[in-house]
Amino acid sequence: MEITIPHIILTKALELVGRISTKHITLPVLQCVRLEAKDGMITLQATNLEISIEMTLSGTITEEGIVAIPAQIFLQSIQFISQKEITLRTEDQVLQLETAGTSTSIKTFIADEFPNLSQLQGEELKLQGSLFSFGIKSVAFAASQTSIKPELGSVSIQQKKEHSLTFVATDSFRLMEKTVSQKGLVFDQSIMIPQKNAIELARICDAIGEDPVLITNENQCALRFSSGVYVSSRLVTGNFPDYVQIIPKEYVTYVTVLKDDLIRSFKKTNIFLNKFRQVSLTITESDITISSQNNEVGHTTDTVRARVEGDELTLSFNQQYIMEPLNYINDDSVKMSFAGIGRAMVMQGMNDTSLRYLVMPMNK
Repeated sequence: MEITIPHIILTKALELVGRISTKHITLPVLQCVRLEAKDGMITLQATNLEISIEMTLSGTITEEGIVAIPAQIFLQSIQFISQKEITLRTEDQVLQLETAGTSTSIKTFIADEFPNLSQLQGEELKLQGSLFSFGIKSVAFAASQTSIKPELGSVSIQQKKEHSLTFVATDSFRLMEKTVSQKGLVFDQSIMIPQKNAIELARICDAIGEDPVLITNENQCALRFSSGVYVSSRLVTGNFPDYVQIIPKEYVTYVTVLKDDLIRSFKKTNIFLNKFRQVSLTITESDITISSQNNEVGHTTDTVRARVEGDELTLSFNQQYIMEPLNYINDDSVKMSFAGIGRAMVMQGMNDTSLRYLVMPMNK
């Protein structure tokens, strides 16, 4: 194989696909990208068997061929090249990178060992890429980090209202729901994307900056972009928890507080958290007192003015669990609805009803 590709195009392509490649004990070729020059097209592929990506590159083909190159070594080798074009040429099992002033040799893998990637066929639904990405990023942090229950380690996507998509993630202790606009979209199914894959789909949407089409079947979903990028992900099988049933219907206390005041207070209590990251919230008729204690460090108490309706309460939470959603609430004020002692608390923006976050208190 011998091809010549503009440096900027190859660099951006490897930055996009390189994160998909991964070290694999039984299939070392997965750390590679597969580069093929055939029928006037240059194609770059990467996969970790969970998520796959393919894209076409512009360049000049002198001799057709296929090569599998370690992704990170490939990217690092071209990042500091200043010439506008790079010539890639294979000799036996070695890839030669050549420019006007540099020459690099990289040992390659047997390309035939690289998995055969096929593209999904089916109905294509046009998405608004930036909003699709925003929906994923707004909820993915709440998914479980373990693989014991795959559905809890996923991002659920469904259409609950016309012209929108609803994204949900939960680890059974907390739950985040975000609805984003998707004008003209009719999505009559529910899919669960593994959390890490969903984050990659969001990253790719942001990097490309185009509106893709969505294709799904029972086991996979894919995004196809007009610029020649195609990415597919495994889906989680099974049923996502019927989370609507756990959202309280009645509350005993409502607290409205400035988001910046909460964040500032949590930053202070963060210094004195114990190993369980426990923070206590004491609600009185006109304020909320936030405190934390670590027997080896000390303790702190901070009182924030708030508008309170209902009963006085004292509850403890994992501070990370009640601080993380604040990054995704766009309103200046946060409404916190408490169902009572030992029961869930729901957070929302004061005016933004598209986001809802539920978190369970800690047992004392």
